[in-house]
Amino acid sequence: MDKTRKHWLLASAGAVALWSSPGVAQTVSESEMAEDVMEATAVRRNATYVDLTGSLGYSTNPLLRTLDSPSSVFGRASARGVHMWNGELSSTSVSAFVEGTTYFNEYGLKSIFSLSGDTQRQVSERVQLFGSAGVSGDIAGQLSNRFLYVPSLPDVPVEGEPPPVTVDDPDIFSFSGRQYRVYAQGGAAIRTSARGNLSVSGGAQRIFYTDEFFDDYTTLFGNGAYNHSLSDRTTVGFNVGIRRTDYENSSDSSTIINPGLSVRTRLSEYWDASAGIGVSFSDVERDGGSSNSTSLSFNGSICNTTEYDRFCGRVARYDNSSSRSALVTTTSAGVDWFRKLDEAQTIQLSASIVRYSTDGELVDNFETNHFRLAGSYSRRISGRLSAGADVGVRALRQEEGPDPDTDVSGSLFVRYRLGDLG
Repeated sequence: MDKTRKHWLLASAGAVALWSSPGVAQTVSESEMAEDVMEATAVRRNATYVDLTGSLGYSTNPLLRTLDSPSSVFGRASARGVHMWNGELSSTSVSAFVEGTTYFNEYGLKSIFSLSGDTQRQVSERVQLFGSAGVSGDIAGQLSNRFLYVPSLPDVPVEGEPPPVTVDDPDIFSFSGRQYRVYAQGGAAIRTSARGNLSVSGGAQRIFYTDEFFDDYTTLFGNGAYNHSLSDRTTVGFNVGIRRTDYENSSDSSTIINPGLSVRTRLSEYWDASAGIGVSFSDVERDGGSSNSTSLSFNGSICNTTEYDRFCGRVARYDNSSSRSALVTTTSAGVDWFRKLDEAQTIQLSASIVRYSTDGELVDNFETNHFRLAGSYSRRISGRLSAGADVGVRALRQEEGPDPDTDVSGSLFVRYRLGDLG
């Protein structure tokens, strides 16, 4: 497997563990990645760069409002920076993104941002420690519709635009306004034998809403997994995760325990696949009462990576706590595609369908579908300067009640890179 392909696969796997909700993250084996991490970081490499982007575009319903949702021309500026360094025994990366958009109507100035850091260190031949932390601010789920390459592990950026990394499904209540998220997690990957690996991790996250209608909450989570290599191509494993969520201004809480089985295999030189299946056992304490439920959880992906292409298809289903003491079952399917057309041109496409269903105890039960499509074309004009176009479509469709108008957007952009060019 060539180095570029290893880095792309590793970055994608790490991003799922970092950005997915704890319910999905528990199915990812950190210990499986430990061997690849050290192989990829065997050579001391460092990189620092900042991409500055300015764009002008048009959006039909940027905040996905049901009422008072006029379309608008907008001007947008963003900065995306990455600093990463690899040592013989450790690797660390810090990634940041900030975007400000001025709408030329009543929306005014809106901003979104994300900041994350990852580190791994090999403390012995058998043990590796890892950790990550981050903070983000989103509005109307817009972060999920940006092409953000945020490597979870250090890597020297390839020439041109790097391949896209799957972004986690947005929280159903994030479409209703502004949401902030703070999280931290850490753990260890332990090689128990020539073919066996054990990993343990734990952490916490805090969700804030600016709308007083929604309840802020804190989630503590822990995950454990054991994986066994059947061959150089295939690994199977067992994992279990537990999450405890407590809601602000009430005694409400929820607990979710999710055991499962997983398999990961390299089908050929270019194709990789993974799958997991499990059961979620949930207990929700609400208004002095208690309710229990059991549901199926699963995830799967298949990816093709070549020197110039990266394609991934994915599916997932999991239970997750959310605002208003709601237990939400999220079922999603999506695809991501990146292609380097030549030395100067790249194209990216991403699409997903996400279905949200609340438990039967919530007063205002609902089932909502979120449809998302995004595309980007970029052409390098000079060594540091590039230009291109972005397009996007987002829609919310509910079982009952009025739906917001579909948001169709497009923009032209100019990007300048400071720092390393790869």
